[in-house]
Amino acid sequence: MITRISIGIDEAGRGCAIGPLVVAIIAADESDRRWFNARNVRDSKIVLPPERERLAAEIKMRCWFQLKIAPAPAIDAAVRDRTRTLNGLELEMMSACLRDAQEEYGDSERQALVDAPSINAQGFLEKLYDASGWDDMESLRAMHHADALNRTVAAASLVAKSERERLIAKLKVELGTDFGCGYCHDPLTIAHIKVASPNAPHIRWSW
Repeated sequence: MITRISIGIDEAGRGCAIGPLVVAIIAADESDRRWFNARNVRDSKIVLPPERERLAAEIKMRCWFQLKIAPAPAIDAAVRDRTRTLNGLELEMMSACLRDAQEEYGDSERQALVDAPSINAQGFLEKLYDASGWDDMESLRAMHHADALNRTVAAASLVAKSERERLIAKLKVELGTDFGCGYCHDPLTIAHIKVASPNAPHIRWSW
């Protein structure tokens, strides 16, 4: 009997001012997908922190997953390189995730869906297919808001967000300060950036 695997990829931290960009990949079989449905696994942006952390922990216990992490200096390096860009950095991280999944599930029937970071989802998909070495274009898709439309991508969203929050909490302890959520809409984040040392490595300095 052929095992049918659903693969989802999403990120957390793309628009951050402080802390890393985290990309997560999740692989789910039929029983996992039923579990996602029963527990209403959904986009991390609409899940409160206690539920998010509980779901992320349970997902990691039952599903194969991988995480790719780009710290703030790596984000800056990509943004400053106009031949690479932030989309290019995500392309590299998501391609690495797909290579991991293909190595893990090479003998399984696979369908992969990526939450596209680029305005041109089809163009990003074509680049992702080439960069990842994915073996079947028909089984790889990229779309906007995939985390709201697909439970496996939503699971990846939860795991990525949980990992970023863990790293942010660790960073606050290391720095001995509360800089908020790390996004520019947070007054605590803006206040911290204003007094931080120039080129502090936990802060993203380029946009």
